Amino acid sequence: MVTWKVTFALGGTEDTDVIDLSDAENLVDWDPEFKGELISSFFKTEYAWIQGLRSVSRGDLEMSPKNFLVVVGRKWGESRTRNIPMGVLFEFTDGDLRLRAVGPKSLSEKSGVDGGDLLLGLVSDLFDKPNLWRNKIIIASMPKSEWRVIGDIIGEEPWGLIEQGRRMTKSEPKKAMDILSKASKIFDVLADVNGQFHAVFAQAELTLDTKNYDLAKELLSKAQILASQLGDPMLEENVASTEGILLYESRVYDQAISKFEEALTYAKKANRHKAVINALCNLGECYFRLRQYEEAMRQFDKARSLAEERNEPQSLAIAQVYLAKVLIAHKSIDQAEYYLREAKERFEQLEDIKGLMMTHGSFGDLEAAQKNFEGALIHYELASEQAQSLNKHIFQEHFYQKAQDMRNRLMDSL
Repeated sequence: MVTWKVTFALGGTEDTDVIDLSDAENLVDWDPEFKGELISSFFKTEYAWIQGLRSVSRGDLEMSPKNFLVVVGRKWGESRTRNIPMGVLFEFTDGDLRLRAVGPKSLSEKSGVDGGDLLLGLVSDLFDKPNLWRNKIIIASMPKSEWRVIGDIIGEEPWGLIEQGRRMTKSEPKKAMDILSKASKIFDVLADVNGQFHAVFAQAELTLDTKNYDLAKELLSKAQILASQLGDPMLEENVASTEGILLYESRVYDQAISKFEEALTYAKKANRHKAVINALCNLGECYFRLRQYEEAMRQFDKARSLAEERNEPQSLAIAQVYLAKVLIAHKSIDQAEYYLREAKERFEQLEDIKGLMMTHGSFGDLEAAQKNFEGALIHYELASEQAQSLNKHIFQEHFYQKAQDMRNRLMDSL
């Protein structure tokens, strides 16, 4: 049985610890899938990371520690006064990541070559049951840039994880958050700022969607720092716009206006017309909520003009629906109806169900403002059905309640 000896620093100090390991290939017929699970588990749980691998030897052969990494930990014994040191050693050379040794050697000797299940179980616990371990640390001398290749080897492609997480945000938000957090950890290890931004920003959008405003605010603050480091005005627009949405949903409209104005500045700097239109509509919506109707109308009309100029039919239709909402509040019924009919026609051509839902909702408001409760009921029911088809449950309930109110008014008028 070949003995490996690994010397590593303790907590970044000059003190060192030594652990004797047994050659994994001589000890156990390791399942390749299990081996891969051990490696990928680095990104599933929290670890301390120190650049402190001092020396590695196999028998009498001294080896360069640069190409090795070891995961070490100590498992609590039954009395909690004794504990078992455990290590798992990997070697990375020529694009190949290999499991080389496990230990401690004393336990390997007790388990025997043919009885490796005991050691295998302890190694598995190191990753699967972190609560049983203390001082779990990844120790390495390799530069973090090397981890990019390791990521490819173990199949943990972080951009793919982001895409997977985004696909699951509606159906399984908790699982999506775990996947996005994993991607974030990998990008952090790789020192990939662009990847870090997109992973963190995706988490921020998810927490905002699930109404976890405190965590969303924290993640957006981190995303803003990363976007600034990258110097990409479009990424900075994304953060500012999302911060504005958070403040809008928190009904802090004055502060939301400040963020949407910031987003507008970044969108103009990036020369992204759709983002400019979106920022103008968001500003108009804030002013509408503050009952500053003239300013709301001005922002929506600027969005409409730019969308028309840039031949953006969807953005144009959205701006027209927003304009109609202000005009209904102003009792400018004919002009509001004109904009809504044009918007409806455009959304139908684009087969945009969400846009049609918004339009029918506004048509319902238009009819209700004229006390045509039967007409309003028809539009609210259509909007509710469209929301249901889109799995927009909040909108579905909103329009259902409006429809119910119209039914009650019709009953009262009999």
